[in-house]
Amino acid sequence: MRDVVRGALQAWGILDRSAFLQTGDRGGEVDINNGCGQVLASVRRGASPIGQVWYVGVTGRRERTFPSVVTALRYLRGHLCPEREAGRVLFGQGENS
Repeated sequence: MRDVVRGALQAWGILDRSAFLQTGDRGGEVDINNGCGQVLASVRRGASPIGQVWYVGVTGRRERTFPSVVTALRYLRGHLCPEREAGRVLFGQGENS
């Protein structure tokens, strides 16, 4: 899980701003800190009756639950770097040769 969050932070350009990760006691939780040791957000994974779920807590907001890592990371990106827009992929019909 740490690698997933680290990869997302690198893709968003946040690791360059002295954010770092700290793994919790259970290993299923990652805190995202700023350079001064303040926790900006936390991400953890858990089990539920519907399967694996992701919990994202952002400082000053209640913890939210997501059914997939994609939606959890989208929410996290919206709070950590709101200036970055979501990427879109468009598929078009190719030319026939």
